[in-house]
Amino acid sequence: MSPPVRPSASGLPVAEPAPSDRRPLLSSVAPTPEAPRELTARALGMGLLIGGLLAVTNVYMGLKTGWWESGSVTAAVLGFSALATVSRRRGSPYTPLENNVTQTAASAVGAMPAAAGLLGALPALSLLGLSVPGWGVVAWSVALGALGVLAAHVLRRRLVVEEALPFPTGAATAELITAMHAPTQPEVRTGHRGWVLAAVAGVSVAITALRDAFKVLPGMTAMPGSLGSVPAASLTWGIGWSPMLLAIGMMTGLRLGLSMLAGAVVGWGVLAPWLEGSGVLKAAGYEGGLDTWLTWPGVGLLVGSAMAALGVQARDFLKAAKDVGSLGRADALPRWALGVGLAACALAVGLGAFVFGLSVPYMLLALVLVLPLCAVCARGAGQTDVSPVSQMGQITQVVFGALLPGAMAPNVTSGAVTSGAAAQTGVSMWSLKSGHLLGATPRRQLVAQLMGVLAGSLVAVPAYLLLVKAYGLGSQALPAPFATQFRAVAELAVRGLDGLPPHAGLAGGVAAVVGAALTLAAKSRAAKWLPLPLAMGIGFILPAFYAVSICLGAVGMALARRRWPDATDRNVAPLGAGAIAGESLTGVLIAALMALGLMQQG
Repeated sequence: MSPPVRPSASGLPVAEPAPSDRRPLLSSVAPTPEAPRELTARALGMGLLIGGLLAVTNVYMGLKTGWWESGSVTAAVLGFSALATVSRRRGSPYTPLENNVTQTAASAVGAMPAAAGLLGALPALSLLGLSVPGWGVVAWSVALGALGVLAAHVLRRRLVVEEALPFPTGAATAELITAMHAPTQPEVRTGHRGWVLAAVAGVSVAITALRDAFKVLPGMTAMPGSLGSVPAASLTWGIGWSPMLLAIGMMTGLRLGLSMLAGAVVGWGVLAPWLEGSGVLKAAGYEGGLDTWLTWPGVGLLVGSAMAALGVQARDFLKAAKDVGSLGRADALPRWALGVGLAACALAVGLGAFVFGLSVPYMLLALVLVLPLCAVCARGAGQTDVSPVSQMGQITQVVFGALLPGAMAPNVTSGAVTSGAAAQTGVSMWSLKSGHLLGATPRRQLVAQLMGVLAGSLVAVPAYLLLVKAYGLGSQALPAPFATQFRAVAELAVRGLDGLPPHAGLAGGVAAVVGAALTLAAKSRAAKWLPLPLAMGIGFILPAFYAVSICLGAVGMALARRRWPDATDRNVAPLGAGAIAGESLTGVLIAALMALGLMQQG
């Protein structure tokens, strides 16, 4: 499963023009005597380059923590920093519409690890023993990514133009682009963000190299003492030497960091010491690790939260039927794009049948579910700024669990189809909202997004293969938490409760009830005081030092925001992006050196 995306530095909706006065935001930018440039080689090239960096960081970050970043705001800033001054000096100013193309292409590339299933479904298939060749993963990702982009354009007029849903991240990106290109905007401030990002990335590279390449720094500094009769260090309690984990806490906020720590405390601080000290599991004949047992209450929290969220979104499913009706509009897609869609469907059917083990009739059924579930996902992105990707995959897994009892790998594959397309749909909708407010041409954005799908597949899949070969799936270096969830949901859908560790079914059921209750209570006034069940579940699944490090980053940023609010808000995005990019790129480089035999593993 891919987790809900947290793509924006600001989680608050941005005010939009009233429906009766929906003039593009470009009205605040100095007019040009001729039509501004939009889909240019420099804008597209810069977007693909930035997107390639995002794709690599999302593979690394997603396999370690489950989180990934759409990167539209970061891409807009980096594109402006790289091209604005140079292009002006050459007499060809970098326009806001070019910047929009840059962030559109970059976010499409950056979403490909999730669209391809590299963060959940593909690792789950590997853990189930299904080996998929690299070329098959690339082709699969292209097909699903293209379907997700096309679904977004089918839904664009209804959700973006007619209903004018907020899509807060898209609106925030448009506001940022407008502000950066305004005639009165000092370039030094935007350039400062680029320098901050570069400096922090350099520090992150150094720390990661000292930790993973030269072994000077440990993976974590263990916490002294014991919990009951069990040493705290053996339960993975400590602080990780990871700039990326601190950055995730900085960017996702205090509530998420504390929620994840709460999950770790309950799982690794209460349940694990009790299970180990009491001998309950040994008495029942269980010989597996505590991490495997704790997976089930963690997944219970995730699944319970997801099912409750789907119930809350019931009206979105009813509206999805009308959204699907957008397919009949003459202006929904150009003719050549319909051809792309048919080719993507044919490619997905062929790969599903001959590479992933899902027969043609069932693959066609999965494709039938794509557009309505993408419509639900797009509505979630528009209304709440959260794209419920994982829930779409879980719905499909439950359906196919009833249709194909006993078939584990096809069940995971079916979930990968809808969740993969939905991941790209959500990100594409944010870009389309930004383009609508800026007065961009949707068909030019479509070209940039499809180019991004192709480029992202060629970048993300090799990075994934390198990381898996170097560190191994399910290891402490690459826990792949949402691969665990994909596999667990498949096991429950196909086998029921048979084969679970002793008492894990009860723990998972209780956790599911708690996750559902917390999700429903999030609609109340007490929401800000309640933990996030998604983050709590990840706290169960990941080693405890992940939660400690992420929470430290969140607490540090909260304290800094109280002391220096303006400077903190201005620099949190480049600080976080630099730390994540530095560690991720260095981790992939080290994996490549290991694969080439130029560096020893371990």
